[in-house]
Amino acid sequence: MKLAQIKNYLKEPYPYYYEKSDRLLLLLLFIAILSFLFSYFFEPFVVNVNEHKISYFWILLIHAFTPFPIAYLYFILLNNSKKDTEIWTLGKEIFHLSMILLIIGITSFLIRDLIYTNPDNWSFKYFWEEIRNTFLIGILLLVVVLPINLERLINKHKASLKEITPINFDSTSHNLIISIKNSMSEDCFELKIKDFLFAKVESNYTEVYTFSTNKIHKTLIRVTLKDLEEQLKLVSHNIFKSHRSYLVNLNKINSISGNAQGYELVLKNSSLKVPVSRSNITKFNTAYSKV
Repeated sequence: MKLAQIKNYLKEPYPYYYEKSDRLLLLLLFIAILSFLFSYFFEPFVVNVNEHKISYFWILLIHAFTPFPIAYLYFILLNNSKKDTEIWTLGKEIFHLSMILLIIGITSFLIRDLIYTNPDNWSFKYFWEEIRNTFLIGILLLVVVLPINLERLINKHKASLKEITPINFDSTSHNLIISIKNSMSEDCFELKIKDFLFAKVESNYTEVYTFSTNKIHKTLIRVTLKDLEEQLKLVSHNIFKSHRSYLVNLNKINSISGNAQGYELVLKNSSLKVPVSRSNITKFNTAYSKV
């Protein structure tokens, strides 16, 4: 595989699984149990029982569950710093998981004195060995599980696309003009339904994208996406919340493709793209196929 192909592959959209703390805890617990069982039954590394301060069973438990709080805290910090999950890619997934493995390896080195009686515990040899062993266990996740999951999700969402039939054009609201009211002031934003492409959350505002006079316009309004959705749906049935941060006009979709995160919508008269999250695919298929 050429370098350019590898770069493009690492830029593939990938689901971000770590936002919900309860699901994150279950995922990390599952991985810890698998790690313990793998080490217990297969003994992938050389064991010198004479150096053990505690039983081998407890050493395996320590190595299996030490990553638990490290990974949990890492993702909590990451959740507080990132903005959009739709820009998460396979490359970012691999990078952050590699950083966690590195921290786990360093931590395993720092606690060697609690486990082993070896006088060389603080040597560079064992520093490298702990990091190497951590990556040897994690390599299965990085180079096997992640690519397999990526291809599985892409194929799943591409297959789902085949079930969609194009929506009928909603002419009843085509020429309507709606005044979008700001819930926090008396300001109004005049919006022609036929021009509306999509809306996107931007901090405390919403960006509204329209197409008129042969060009795309972007307007920043102080209204929540929920309020905008409710007001638009009063006059049009073709407004759909495709993602927690996006509203889209179903009439303006030019093409649909599938990726690991869900769908990607390309809009008419533009190269702008709008995501459909995995959790909204079934609802989108129904809405887009509705006669």
